Amino acid sequence: MEDSQNSIFALKTSAGQERNVAKVLAMKANKQGVEIKAIVVPESLKGYIIVESASKIDMRNPEIRIRHLRGIVGANKDGVVDDKNQISLEEVKRFLKPKPIISSIQKGSIVELVSGPFKGEKSKVVRLDESREEVVLELIEAAVPIPVTVKADQIRIIKKEAE
Repeated sequence: MEDSQNSIFALKTSAGQERNVAKVLAMKANKQGVEIKAIVVPESLKGYIIVESASKIDMRNPEIRIRHLRGIVGANKDGVVDDKNQISLEEVKRFLKPKPIISSIQKGSIVELVSGPFKGEKSKVVRLDESREEVVLELIEAAVPIPVTVKADQIRIIKKEAE
């Protein structure tokens, strides 16, 4: 991304279709000779992909017509992007370094287990072990409180504890 001639754009997609749009865009660009240098699908940015291109991206171009691709951020009503609507490399870097999952979890939060033997169970966060990225939970619907230790990526936050 060091080449000063390349431009970086954010493309709007349907939520959940970011990877599919990126794959199809890469295939079409390769076949049609559209000068796309890189495509990034940041996990933390739902409904968008980031594209580095040596040329301006024009949504009127039939090679770029892709299902679930909704448009370009900053494009005019015709679907053409000006140089002033490009994204800087510094803005892109924010999405390339993900923050640890455990940093968003708080003691006392209500979570749902998304994998493992207790999948689907609602629990309360009792303790956090940030160094190992583990969470100790207490199952809400259990007759006897049982502490369960799971990895932070095995839970989904339902309700954060208000401080």
